[in-house]
Amino acid sequence: MISIEEITNPISVILDAYEKRLSAFLEAENDLIYQATSHLLSSTGKRLRPATLFLSSAAFGCQDDKMVAPAIALEMIHNATLLHDDVIDQSRYRRGKETVNYHWSNLVAVLMGDYFFAKAFKILVYAGRQDLLDAVSSATERVSIGELGQVQELHNMSLTEEAYLSIISNKTASLFSCAGQCGAMIAGTNGENRKSLYNYGENLGIAFQIADDLLDFVGDERKLGKGVGSDLKEGWFTLPLIYSLGNSSPDAAKTIKEILANGFHEEQFPLVRDFVHESGGIEYSKQRATAYRDRALESLTKIEDSIYKSALIKLAEFTVLRER
Repeated sequence: MISIEEITNPISVILDAYEKRLSAFLEAENDLIYQATSHLLSSTGKRLRPATLFLSSAAFGCQDDKMVAPAIALEMIHNATLLHDDVIDQSRYRRGKETVNYHWSNLVAVLMGDYFFAKAFKILVYAGRQDLLDAVSSATERVSIGELGQVQELHNMSLTEEAYLSIISNKTASLFSCAGQCGAMIAGTNGENRKSLYNYGENLGIAFQIADDLLDFVGDERKLGKGVGSDLKEGWFTLPLIYSLGNSSPDAAKTIKEILANGFHEEQFPLVRDFVHESGGIEYSKQRATAYRDRALESLTKIEDSIYKSALIKLAEFTVLRER
């Protein structure tokens, strides 16, 4: 399987610069901020959004420090949403570590999320690029719309695939599309190329989220760093279940709906998981993730071949094949 290290190898120098500047930028104003920030960033994620931005810019010949500020902003916004998500979901673990809300409190997690949002826009203001500020602001607005849309649809067993896709497009794909767009903007390429990288990121993000939702049914808890079935516990019904409820026998669907309506318990997860498997929800979701991956790849067809374009292709493959 493709590794994230293999994908990001062509941009390793700028990634190193990014990590150093991120650490410096987040030097704490007080002990609590320092402790919470260190705790959160010590379990670093895959840095997929910065990687998308760096590769998109490098694909048009740009690999300098101008890329770092918007990449940090996007990663800060992403982490801010995770902090707030963990409060909403009452999550205890993320990436194999205690969440900020569990380790400290909901209050600290909410305020740290707000702090990260503020830092994200501060660095964009310092960058002095109104176009980047506009793009990131629009993406952040979409994230908020997606998050609120998800809250509105919690426990909705009639949620349609169309509504689900709209939510994840806003909640998740928005930052990926912004990363692709900002990368092309920084490189100074034309509007058509900017649109291509925006579309690449949008479809990449949707494929990523469908694959992520699949892992909640079929993933390995040790690799995920969190428990499987967490979406069900929160009352958020994702594509594998949405498809299965609409494509199974009425009796089987009724049984599962009764389980979910009466308050889902962890010991019931194997029953729901088996139902989703038997009803074709796993296979269907894999097909949909693959279809969005293919759309992402189609967006790159007019981009000139390079090691950076190859890395973008590998990144799209990685999103649907990953195990965590």
